[in-house]
Formats: sequence, C-alpha cells, structure tokens
Amino acid sequence: MLKTLQNGPFPAMLWQGNDGFILSDGQRMIATDLDLTLNERLLPPTVALDELAQTLDWLMITHGHEDHFSTATVRHLLKGNRCRFIIPESCREKAAAIPGLKARTVFVRPGDRPAPDGIPLECLRAVHGHIGGTVYSGASMLDCGYRFTFGGLNFYQPGDTVLLEEHLEMHGVDVLFISPTEHNLGVENAVRLIRMLTPKKIILQHHSTYREQPDNLFWAHGYVPELLAALNDEERVCCMVPDQNTVIQL
Repeated sequence: MLKTLQNGPFPAMLWQGNDGFILSDGQRMIATDLDLTLNERLLPPTVALDELAQTLDWLMITHGHEDHFSTATVRHLLKGNRCRFIIPESCREKAAAIPGLKARTVFVRPGDRPAPDGIPLECLRAVHGHIGGTVYSGASMLDCGYRFTFGGLNFYQPGDTVLLEEHLEMHGVDVLFISPTEHNLGVENAVRLIRMLTPKKIILQHHSTYREQPDNLFWAHGYVPELLAALNDEERVCCMVPDQNTVIQL
C-alpha cells in the first residue's frame, strides 16, 4: 500500500485505523497518531512497519493514550534512521521511557508553530473528553491537535478533544478529520464543527478499529451513520469514510 501511496497523484493519504493517517505529497511522507500494533485491533495494518520505518519522515502524535501514541509502533519506527516525531509536552515522560526517541523529537505545546521540513504547522489545544461528552478527569491542557499545510491543502487533525473556543476562531481548513465518538464531538458537535469550518473534505476517523466492549464504547464506537444522517446533502458529499485498503487522492 505504501508504494501505491507514493505513486501519486498527490497529495494522497492512507488510513490505518483510528486517527492514524499516512500522507504523501510526492516528496515527503508524514503521519498522525499511528497505532499499528495493539492486539485489540479488528484488522491488521495494510502497511509493513519495516518499510514504513524507512520511508516515513514525521509522525505527529496528539496525546499519550496507546491508541494514539503506540509505544510498540514508535519503537519499531525508531529502528529505521529516518522518522522524526512531533510530540506534545504532555507526553514528555512517556517519550523519555522509549530509548532514542527524545533525540528525534520536537516537543510542542498549544500555540507553537514549528515548521518540520518546511511544513507549516500550528499546534492547537486539545481537551480530552470522556463518557457523555464530559471532560476527562486526566485531561492535559498540553495535549495538541495539529493544523498543517501539506501538498497545497490545509489539514486539521484535532486528536481527541471536546468542542473548544479555539475551533470557533479557526479558518481555512480544506481537510477536516472528525471523530464522531461519545468522548470527542459526538454527532451534534461534529455537525457544529463541520458547519463552522465548512471544509472541502471531511474524513471520518476514530471508528471501526478496535473490538468494542461495553466498557469501551464511549471511545471505540464511532457514530458514523448517525453523523452522515445529520448532515445535509451538500455536507454529506464532502464526507469520506476511509478503509485501510484504499488510498485517498486529495
């Protein structure tokens, strides 16, 4: 699948479950929140970790939960000499426990604007939710979502967050990753954010990745059909429900 992604046209991206996307602009390859290793996955990844470790330039991580900051995935990527990492300050302690990671990491906090390999990147606050759309008791104010320009398009990857004032102030998002789960935006606030930002493309994430159990539905179950039904026809046309075997041409 990586070779298909690299063959263009560009920009293009490939979903690997949850919030894990690999993007290529023909020159660089970046990714967000890759978990390719947890046993709870319903399906194996469609990329080989050894190959990815030799081709991925940057992995952007939004927060410390294993389905977003996979220790085993990061350890494997470190076996190659290529990949570098954007990691929030909230995860500094976790990162320090992985040998070799700190030296290849740019640590960021909300408001930072690094430019890894010339990629414009804005770090936005993410506040982790919980059951019923409440704020998680362990939420860190240093978790990050990322607004970045890549392949001529403006992307926003919010990570895990409830709806925030910062979202109201955002503009110019071409591609919006959105998580219709109980602990993120749910359906109502997902619709609200879509209508605030009016993106050209809406990519539904954080669904259909892990085995669902009664105690994990609030984060593992994505309300994809319900969100699509709540949108109008024009908004629905902009939506994509990705699968791991299909490269999305943007």
